[in-house]
Amino acid sequence: MVISKDRAKSKFPQWAAIDPSRGSISEYIKKCRKKVIVPAENKNCGQGKTAVIIGAGVAGLTSAYELLNNEDINLSRCVILEANDRIGGRSFTVRPGNVIKEDKYGFQKCKFESEPGEPYPPYLNAGPGRIPSSHKLLLGYMKKFGVPMEVYVMASDSNLTYVQNHFGNQSVPYRQPAYNMQGWVAQELYQLLNPDNFSDMSPGDIEKFKQFLQVFGNLNEEGMYEGSDRAGYNVLPGVQPGEITIPQSLQELLRSQFWDKTRFYQPIDFLWQPTLFQPVGGMDKIVYAFKEQLEPDARSELQLNAVVEQIEYNNGKYSISYKQEERTYTIEADYCVSNVPMPLLEGVLQQNHFSPSFQAALDAVYTAQKVGVEEQGGYRRRFLADTTKVGWQAERRLWQEAEGAGDVPIYGGISWSSDEIAQIWYPSEEYHAELGVLTGAYNFSAVAQKWGDLEPEKRLELAREGARNLGGNDFADGLKHGLAIAWQNIPHQKGGWAQWSTVENKETHFNTLVKGDQNFYIVGDQLSHLTGWQEGAVASALNAVCQLCDPMYSVPDIDVLPDTRLTVEGAFWATLPAYVR
Repeated sequence: MVISKDRAKSKFPQWAAIDPSRGSISEYIKKCRKKVIVPAENKNCGQGKTAVIIGAGVAGLTSAYELLNNEDINLSRCVILEANDRIGGRSFTVRPGNVIKEDKYGFQKCKFESEPGEPYPPYLNAGPGRIPSSHKLLLGYMKKFGVPMEVYVMASDSNLTYVQNHFGNQSVPYRQPAYNMQGWVAQELYQLLNPDNFSDMSPGDIEKFKQFLQVFGNLNEEGMYEGSDRAGYNVLPGVQPGEITIPQSLQELLRSQFWDKTRFYQPIDFLWQPTLFQPVGGMDKIVYAFKEQLEPDARSELQLNAVVEQIEYNNGKYSISYKQEERTYTIEADYCVSNVPMPLLEGVLQQNHFSPSFQAALDAVYTAQKVGVEEQGGYRRRFLADTTKVGWQAERRLWQEAEGAGDVPIYGGISWSSDEIAQIWYPSEEYHAELGVLTGAYNFSAVAQKWGDLEPEKRLELAREGARNLGGNDFADGLKHGLAIAWQNIPHQKGGWAQWSTVENKETHFNTLVKGDQNFYIVGDQLSHLTGWQEGAVASALNAVCQLCDPMYSVPDIDVLPDTRLTVEGAFWATLPAYVR
């Protein structure tokens, strides 16, 4: 999303913005290319040339695909060097027998149990887990490659909300605070609607507004909220008419601060609005579809376990040294595309051939990772985000069978908690299976840093206690085969996503890096307006290839970068000044 700069700083910190002096937003957007265009005078620009792509993440694979599948480029050779023993980067799907490797704590082996007749093995998406329907570039590749997909359920009104020391210190269904608060807000506003309070509205408009509020809040004829079946039942209707729940009072809801202590309203933010998708069988089906497209091409070469140690520039070419199976190799390239998290380039990438502004931009990112920005409580936010996830396998009956007379089973969606686990994701597939895989925690920042400093077993203990508060003893005790991943501990990643708010003069440096220099291009969601999303990775790759094959193309500058805490975490309150909290 791009808006005018004067609106962004005061009201919309999650959106990128341009200064009005650059012209209209529509003209700005037209300058951004969504597909690779090779001008006639530059056709066959890749003939006789080699591109080396460092990192087989989503952006690296997209770059390789676009370079090799565009006949107008006619690239002679493309080598992908991947430091891990798998492709995908943070698009990491864990299945039985797979291993999670952390720098500090060694290996965790996935022990999920398979069921007879299952269409695919059970899995945990340890990285990205959903695809918004607005991510048209990524969805376009999935369609082109024939990657089957299914609906990812972001929200169910049967999901639970737990706020410590409120609502009887018990979880309540999402529908209760959602629709009771909606009813009370509608009532309070209805009672204020009169010409004295709303002098700019005509009597007819006031009447229409009242009619709207009656529908919006399910108010009675006097504009009062008396409860609603929207908030659920004590006894579900069936043979009997049913009994609706007694509404939580406005005071109880306000005291709980459920909207602040959890990410309760994240599902209605744009990026998380229905419909969302997931590939059938695991998120990494996308990167392996890219791999299948590249494999038949004799010009394509993928090297796993290839750790790049030095990138030098001499006489117009890059010399890339990498270690593989204890041996060191060197390859020359006309073009170098880096899908490496930028701070990890420090000490690897020779910089003296770059322009001063490009060197300064890289150095600013390195500083943001090493020094960061200190926040309240002493936590130091760095360029690469601290984030941890937990995965469990359990019997689906623990959430898909509801025993209470008014309880509704949970099929997919996310339950929210004020505990450190923050959230629990329920599986959005294979509802009739006996077992399912849950995301048992997904947290950020200071909490994630604390969890990452603990051994995985300790993280699982915390996650189980959070599950106990949210779902009860039977639910917590039924969780098994736990896995914990702290992305800041993962080799060759060292974090979840880029946080440009930690970089001094961030817009200047972003605008510099996104243009590349001396045929060196940095890709990944780290250089996009969708950090933390695969769509951002795809967009950055298209941008790099567009510039590589058309020297006259330049990405338009941006004047305000979006705040990552909103585009990834959905943490609106975290972006506001302290005095408004």
